[in-house]
Amino acid sequence: MRLTDDLNNRILAQDADRLVNAFKPENRTEAHLWQSEFWGKWFTSAALAYKYQPNAKLKAVLDHAVTGLLANQTPDGYIGNYADEHRLEEWDIWGRKYCMLGLIAYYDITKDKKSLQGAIRVADNLIDELNKKDGIIVTKGNYRGMAASSVLEPICLLYNRTGNKKYLDFAQEIVRQWETPQGPRLISKANINVAERFPKPKNWYSYEQGQKAYEMMSCYEGLLELYRITGNETYKKAVEETSGEY
Repeated sequence: MRLTDDLNNRILAQDADRLVNAFKPENRTEAHLWQSEFWGKWFTSAALAYKYQPNAKLKAVLDHAVTGLLANQTPDGYIGNYADEHRLEEWDIWGRKYCMLGLIAYYDITKDKKSLQGAIRVADNLIDELNKKDGIIVTKGNYRGMAASSVLEPICLLYNRTGNKKYLDFAQEIVRQWETPQGPRLISKANINVAERFPKPKNWYSYEQGQKAYEMMSCYEGLLELYRITGNETYKKAVEETSGEY
């Protein structure tokens, strides 16, 4: 089967240590790229594969990958590869999102509290750093904050698993900021064709770019999680209206 081929020839063939290597202290020099997404993207696929076909070999790989990642978590809770002076910039928050998604996926499989605590510490560090900066997530990085504010998804998942209202408050603040003049207007512009929501930017990889579908749909994934928590029909409607455009 194709899924089994993917498991054996892609997921298990990946060198997890190479993915973890990006987070080692000596490699925290990044200022604008996105290597910090790779571990989480691969790991969440591996976690899904394990649910599909549980086996001891894959479980050992998952265990090793999480242990390696958590070994590089800094005392303040940060997991990433950005230099201190460039934290919160470009793709830093996007990478933190994928680390949290991976750690939460591992917790869901194993109920290992270390992985959940690791995700909690990443989230707490992010909230703390944002508050110390200016509290505005939609001005961080490219695409009108969509890459950064797609962290909404793991924040909602953390709320579901901890019941800590701090995460629900943060999730709702992210969505509130979407509708500010600086934000991507993912709710109020949901019924507008994606290509027409904002003027075409001179530089595709820029803050002004409000049309980027991948990051946009990542945000809507988080909005659906928030809908499941709150029952706010406006959130579901925004996703449905946007999905109808594709």
